[in-house]
Amino acid sequence: MKLLTATAYAQGLRVDDFHWAVEGELVTLRAFCDMHLDRPHGRCECGRVFVGLGSFYGTTTAMVRDLPGITEAEYREAFRNSLDAQGWDARDADAEATRLLAEVERLPVGAIVERIVDDLAVRALSDADIGRVPGRR
Repeated sequence: MKLLTATAYAQGLRVDDFHWAVEGELVTLRAFCDMHLDRPHGRCECGRVFVGLGSFYGTTTAMVRDLPGITEAEYREAFRNSLDAQGWDARDADAEATRLLAEVERLPVGAIVERIVDDLAVRALSDADIGRVPGRR
């Protein structure tokens, strides 16, 4: 199953990059406020941060990884449990998980992505996966 995970890969391409999440942990796009809607690279980081489901720490880069050991049901449960543990209302967790799974499905394994409010943009491809992309060396 393709899932979005925290990574430090491709950090530093933007001056406002940071990576405090645990490398490889599952992440969410949960935003904490509305200040980021018109200026995702402004003072508030909510429009560009991925939040680790386990650590609750943020990163500005995430990697699409194929994690065959995780089922969709397990992913959804982890998503709900994380939101609950952070004190968020988890009622919308399934809808959020569905949306994120759909976004990730269209991306190649190894893609390094950044977040621009509710959109994901490919920033780079990991070295390990460049050979899998047609036309890339």
